[in-house]
Amino acid sequence: MTAATPRIVGNYTLGELLGRGGTSEVYAAKHRFLGESVAVKILRSELASETAIVDAFVAEAGRTREIDHPNVVRVLDFGRDEASASCYLVMDRITGESLSAHLAARGRIDEAELRPLGAAIADGLAAAHARGIVHRDLKPGNVMMRGDVPTIVDFGIAKSLGEGSAVVTSRRVGTLAYMAPEQLASGLITPSVDIWALGVVMFELATGRLPFEEFTDGRLPQLVDTPLRASDLAPVSPSLASLIARCLERDPGRRPASMTEVARLLREPAAGGEERITADVGAIPAAARWASATPPAAAHVAPRPHDEFPTTRDLMPTRAKRLPMGFIASVLGLLAVIVGGAIVIAKLASSDAAPVAKVPAAMPEPTPVETPRADEASNTAAVEPPTEEPAPPPVEEAAVANRPIEAESRVKKSKRSTKKYRPRSKKQTPSEPATISGEGLK
Repeated sequence: MTAATPRIVGNYTLGELLGRGGTSEVYAAKHRFLGESVAVKILRSELASETAIVDAFVAEAGRTREIDHPNVVRVLDFGRDEASASCYLVMDRITGESLSAHLAARGRIDEAELRPLGAAIADGLAAAHARGIVHRDLKPGNVMMRGDVPTIVDFGIAKSLGEGSAVVTSRRVGTLAYMAPEQLASGLITPSVDIWALGVVMFELATGRLPFEEFTDGRLPQLVDTPLRASDLAPVSPSLASLIARCLERDPGRRPASMTEVARLLREPAAGGEERITADVGAIPAAARWASATPPAAAHVAPRPHDEFPTTRDLMPTRAKRLPMGFIASVLGLLAVIVGGAIVIAKLASSDAAPVAKVPAAMPEPTPVETPRADEASNTAAVEPPTEEPAPPPVEEAAVANRPIEAESRVKKSKRSTKKYRPRSKKQTPSEPATISGEGLK
């Protein structure tokens, strides 16, 4: 134990050194009379005369004391040691390892563990933000693990927003790799800088590396570079990758609105229909994402951006399963015309052969058509006979009837015909050929 860290501080007996920072040291300790195990953070004695540093240390004690949350370290006591003139802060001792040591031992953390871990950290920071306190230095080294429960520690450079929602500082303090662009560029401090830092932490936990590289020679990549995408480096679901990407938006206005929202998104299920949507969630307003949580007033339910796409059954009205009767009638009429034309062509093609005595029973009889009288025929325009083509060889009527497409084609070739082919009239004998409007074909 050195002179800067006396063995007895107030009512506490110091033990092993747990950690050392730029302005303070943390020791394991026990209460001299109660035997309670605690952690004591002591301001280095050589800084005890630095008024600004002492004021910041006292402010840390007050700020942390205000936050009452299971994921934030609890402050038990505060005082000034008479022997060393050093201020000290007494906290719960967390018997566990830091999140940075936890990550170093495992390389990366699976999403099933990362989601509840990140949500718990977000809960603790949400409690701090509710008190107007921004941590400003969130990183794996400032999160202690008590089993699987994370606890945020070290509010040493935390900033109180007072009555406002933002503050601009002249000093840039924090850990470079976890500092938000606006924190570096202008000193602007809002709760969104902690959201950025949590995005970096989640990226690091998911992939085992930082989303930016080349922190060398004063280069600040978060001001100019686009962060890597977590799903390109590790098996991360699209929803988690999108959330991390939103936290790492250079524009604070495009990040999640609050830590409460981040925690809620992390607790969303990582499987099912949500994972089919790979579009950027950042383009969806926050109100739309959570609109489905409120029961709708009407029967209509708005589609939810994170649910699976509706099925065909959902999109198709019930009445659409039955085809309109007009459509069915049109199809049947078209089929009747094609079959009728095939029958007529068959009769014409077989007119030179032996007359057919009767039509097979399966074929419906055509409707008789009256032969025009002589006075009506004189008022009817003369019809030129169609261009004669070489007569095809005799074929059976049934064979032609089974080829409706070819029969229709033969009718279309007679471009000069303007009348429909009709069967024999009642006044004609079976041996006479079929007619066009009652006039015999030659």
